[in-house]
Amino acid sequence: MKRASFLIIALLIILAVNSWGFDGQRKGFVLGGGLGFGPVASTSLEGFSGSEDRSGLGFNFIIGYAWDNRNMLVYLNDGVVFNVTTIYHDKVGVFQGFSGIGYYHYFGRIGNSGFINAGLGLQQFSSLDSKYESNDVGGGILLGGGYEFVRHVQVYANLSFGKTSVSVLDFNHSQLTVGVAAVAF
Repeated sequence: MKRASFLIIALLIILAVNSWGFDGQRKGFVLGGGLGFGPVASTSLEGFSGSEDRSGLGFNFIIGYAWDNRNMLVYLNDGVVFNVTTIYHDKVGVFQGFSGIGYYHYFGRIGNSGFINAGLGLQQFSSLDSKYESNDVGGGILLGGGYEFVRHVQVYANLSFGKTSVSVLDFNHSQLTVGVAAVAF
């Protein structure tokens, strides 16, 4: 019920935005999202060698403001969803990724431009099943880039790093996501 309510409210907000919000110029309100592949989602226990590497569905979400056709400041959520098997042999979905403030810089004209992006925020390692506890968030950074090959559509690759913790255990995380995103502006 909560998820449906959230989706309805988000849809109403998007529909309520005046037409000036999406005028085809990368200036003003921006909203976007992408899907792709997360070829590497790595987790290691701090102080120990070795890591557990997974792959899964990669995704990206942005919402924010562009003050001109080359620069955007956004809330950015980027990560990988994959399954793990618990010690009780349950399969549990897990999200590993970055959430925070991101900056995008485009180098060329709309519809034919390379870009770079960077973010500073929080690293997450969360169970998608409420009966399992998620790690406490920690600091995270994101670096990436891509190419906008037509107006509103771009390919991207993002690499992010960060830390999470559970009780006295600290974990290091890194993840790579690659995909195709649509950005309304």
